[in-house]
Amino acid sequence: MAQTLHTRLLLCSRSSDSVLALQREILRNSGYEAVATASKEEIQERIENTDFDVIILNHTLSFADRKALARKAKERNPNCGVMVLHNSGSLGNPSVDLAVDSRAGVQPMLQTLKRIEAMQHVRTHHGAASEGKYVVVADLNRNFAFATDSVCELLGYDRALFLDLRIDDIVDGSTQVTDPLFREFVAEGKQMGRITLRHRSGKKVPVKYSSIVEPDGCMIARWEPLGTTSSA
Repeated sequence: MAQTLHTRLLLCSRSSDSVLALQREILRNSGYEAVATASKEEIQERIENTDFDVIILNHTLSFADRKALARKAKERNPNCGVMVLHNSGSLGNPSVDLAVDSRAGVQPMLQTLKRIEAMQHVRTHHGAASEGKYVVVADLNRNFAFATDSVCELLGYDRALFLDLRIDDIVDGSTQVTDPLFREFVAEGKQMGRITLRHRSGKKVPVKYSSIVEPDGCMIARWEPLGTTSSA
């Protein structure tokens, strides 16, 4: 039997059907306390009056409803995770933490949920440590769990798109550069230096950085941009 994770989920859909029932059972069998609802009025009532750790909005809801419900969830509890089961569910919806295509299968959905839980951990336990203009937090798998607005602007990404990336995706030279640096960083527990990042447009963005590994494995890095060069 799955171990209870004590994470309360509200799974929201436009209609009560076999897809919603299957999604709920997958989450429950994975150890989550999942409540499913398919009435727009009931969804709003639960979001406004009940504490949930994560709100999951599935693909059957309209974009307008997903945007309004995500905003309501964050207004009630800024640390509430918001996940959308739609490939482009984070586009134009700043209150969404991460999105995943519901057609991708069970494992991508559960992995995305784990990443949202990691983001919540960072916000709860490293809020003060992550203060600053250009700050990112990543996990031991090099997935980003937090980024300031300035980081997203520096590299040309909306927040949800940036948080869907890994360190390898933004470092010029990809894993050829990041893998040895990362191994050294984890072994030493801290690191300083210069590295070249990639803007979403392809332009190179050199930065100075200082990073530290926290006891729980979270890696906090602070950047100082040195100027942007032309694309390679």
